[in-house]
Amino acid sequence: MSDAIDDLIARFMLQSNRPVPARLQAAMALLERLFDDPTLELGAHLAAKGSSGLASHETFGKKAHAHFDLAPINKIHGRRSSNLGEWGAPLLEIVRATNFETMNSRERENCIRSLQQPFAARLRAILEQEPLVARISGRSAVAVVKDVIKQADEKGKAGEVAQYLVAAKLELRFGRKLPLAPANKGDRKSRNDPNARLGDFEIDNTVIEIALGLPDEKHLTQVCESLEDSEKEIWLITRMDRVGTWSKELEYTEGVDVRRVVTTSVEAFVGQNVSELGEFTTKGKAKQLRALFALYNERWVSNLGTPGIRVDVR
Repeated sequence: MSDAIDDLIARFMLQSNRPVPARLQAAMALLERLFDDPTLELGAHLAAKGSSGLASHETFGKKAHAHFDLAPINKIHGRRSSNLGEWGAPLLEIVRATNFETMNSRERENCIRSLQQPFAARLRAILEQEPLVARISGRSAVAVVKDVIKQADEKGKAGEVAQYLVAAKLELRFGRKLPLAPANKGDRKSRNDPNARLGDFEIDNTVIEIALGLPDEKHLTQVCESLEDSEKEIWLITRMDRVGTWSKELEYTEGVDVRRVVTTSVEAFVGQNVSELGEFTTKGKAKQLRALFALYNERWVSNLGTPGIRVDVR
């Protein structure tokens, strides 16, 4: 059974000898549909006649990924780019060859999970091993950082990547090493914890906190607690498209003195300094971007991250 799946992947799901995530994800979704509809005719599973997507494609894709604890690389699970028409029927024939139609419900569940496993394993390898790519030619530093964060988001690693990029930028800018600490570790757990950090980074009188999600109680509380020290200034760093949302939420949060809070994006926070250090020249910017990602890879990812969040500069 595993050999048959390996052969199917080799025949239909590679591009330039590399697995295509959308096709692997769509295969998992098709197999997941068999829990609700065990029919082994492809047409019964399509959204519409002649469609290239499954009925409830993303719903079943999410269920399959949740079972294997996988972050979806392709957010719509290959609904538009899976080439389902080429390999869907052959995959269902592999299922048929297991005598699936005569199995009881428990046997069918075991069968489906076993068939999904090779697809999940390849997706996990992509998530864990394939590096992020920084394409620097013809792009501003802000655009380069934005694209890297977008790629990290597809792996479910945007917060971690953003935090280590900010750390690398601070080290590049000040020429000194920061204490190594894993992403989202070390935040204050209680007001009686004297050793926890007020934010992700503390530099002299400034607390820096990375919060890529929407405003939440945890981060708002951290900002309020940091501001209890009248000398502290807070830099809250989020996504470019959430700066306005955070700014408005902080403005209306009791206990937040917005005169001591700077809300900005990770793209701008990192990208602006890179451009300045490069003296706003194309060559200088490229040199500083390479230096940034070298620090990020060698200091932060090597010590705290996984190979899948390394950044290759091209």
